[in-house]
Amino acid sequence: MTRMWRLVLVCLVFVLLVDGSTAFAQTSTSDWDPVTADRLLSPEDGDWMSYRRTYDVTGFSPLDQIDRANVDELRLVWAHSMGDGSRWVPTPVVANGLMFVAESDRITAFEVTSGDVAWVHQRSYPDDIRQSQALGRSRGVSVYGDMIYWGTADAALVALDARTGEQQWEVSTGDYSTGLGHAHPSLIADGKVILGFVGGDRSARGAVVAHDAETGERLWITYTVPAPGEPGYETWTENEIPPLGGLTWGTISYDQDLGFIYLGTGQPTPWASTLRGPGDALYTNAILALDIDTGDIQWHFQVVPADNWDLDSPHESMLVDLEFGGTVVKALIETSKIGWGVVLDRETGRFLHAFRTGFDNLITGWTDSGSPIFNPELIPTMADVDSDRVFEVCPHYHGTRNLNAPSYSPVTGLYYLGINNSCMDVTFVSEEYEPGRIYRGIASRAKAVPGYDYVGEFVAFDPVTGRRAWEYRSPGGVAMTASALATAGGVVFGGTADRRLFAVDAETGELLWETRLNGDISGAPVTFEVDGRQFLAVGAGGRIAQTTSFARFTDTNIPQGSGVMWVFALPDDISRR
Repeated sequence: MTRMWRLVLVCLVFVLLVDGSTAFAQTSTSDWDPVTADRLLSPEDGDWMSYRRTYDVTGFSPLDQIDRANVDELRLVWAHSMGDGSRWVPTPVVANGLMFVAESDRITAFEVTSGDVAWVHQRSYPDDIRQSQALGRSRGVSVYGDMIYWGTADAALVALDARTGEQQWEVSTGDYSTGLGHAHPSLIADGKVILGFVGGDRSARGAVVAHDAETGERLWITYTVPAPGEPGYETWTENEIPPLGGLTWGTISYDQDLGFIYLGTGQPTPWASTLRGPGDALYTNAILALDIDTGDIQWHFQVVPADNWDLDSPHESMLVDLEFGGTVVKALIETSKIGWGVVLDRETGRFLHAFRTGFDNLITGWTDSGSPIFNPELIPTMADVDSDRVFEVCPHYHGTRNLNAPSYSPVTGLYYLGINNSCMDVTFVSEEYEPGRIYRGIASRAKAVPGYDYVGEFVAFDPVTGRRAWEYRSPGGVAMTASALATAGGVVFGGTADRRLFAVDAETGELLWETRLNGDISGAPVTFEVDGRQFLAVGAGGRIAQTTSFARFTDTNIPQGSGVMWVFALPDDISRR
């Protein structure tokens, strides 16, 4: 190594140690059109500038260049091997011809049409970062103005220049040593950057926080489990350990007309009531509507009260107007780990109905007001703790669905979702509380549903009636892993644990196209248009929870390589017609 290159290396190391992060620009990104609030509120058809594209989080694209007749002509444009390869659940966002992809400790910007790396922003974490549950779980970033906003594993909000990747500012959002951190991209609306937290497996206290998009100043914070004297505290049993849990690690949606944001909360800490004591444990396992200006809770709906099984409900609240009995209702659809979906009035939280999504033996029905009716045979008592009694609970706590998001098509009126049918054997055990450690009170083992020769199904539901319109099963009935993507071209994309990225007919579920990638289709397929050409992008090889828990039931091999971003399009002669 020459003296000059030694000097360059020493300077680079010095920058990393001083700044804790760095950016490497490789191509020019001078043509940048600021992403305005109006562009986020009403995106152009070819845009995919936020996590599920629009504030209603329907995950629907109005593009139709790729359609039923030509989807089988899709060809690879480029691919890029990433560093993350475990629990990597990426959703890229695209703005002004650049695609931004998050990994645990870095953000990469790609030139969409060529696959060239525009810049890389690398973050240096503290030595004790493993205290944060967010480590290794970054799912995406948000874009607004000239900035990329990244919630990091060490509980910081970082603003990067979208053109260069250079850090503009960062602010602390919490204490990562308690387990807190950010894995999910923020919602940016009304000049605010709104973030949830992970940390429920580290005994953290759930919260959601809003920061000013320009300055990073904290505007409000709302805790999702109550302190003594606060509303909801009476639903917890008095213990030496205060109410914990209720983490907000899912997608946040927004209704501008109402001024409400919607989010889900995770399981209580400890998981089991045999440690926690009786009570519903608000506001865990709930859907919350918050005022975007103040963070005040406007209403709540608890999907799984008095949880004992980590069947939490932090997944997205999809906002769709639906017609019931001739009346159009501003509705909200939520499906979560339990084998059910609920439909609510999003103005008031009023329960409209529930529909079964997959196999379960835990909930036998719902009251008129929307409370689940649990199978009494699966509710533990203190006599069951450290006993030989085994409870067969369905589904497994990795869920009938997990992070794989649904999509809704206004063309068909159908709600598309990949589901997995599973069970677990559960025993209830005694356990001592240690701050920063998982505190459960249960032991479990995943198992197949008795009598089932398949796990995964890709299903189209009518959200008004709850009925299945159709279902598609891949060969071998392997687990569904990818989020759904419905388009105006009459195509819905999904993916499986056995490396299959597929497209089915939005009306019938007929398989139209599939290809095998490097690993499980762990990310969310997205589609966008650049220079008149429609692209499809997806991340694969993340070895996510549904894959690692359910693959053995269908003898599915799990490749051990790193994650890869894949980008497809129609051949140029077809896309230019």
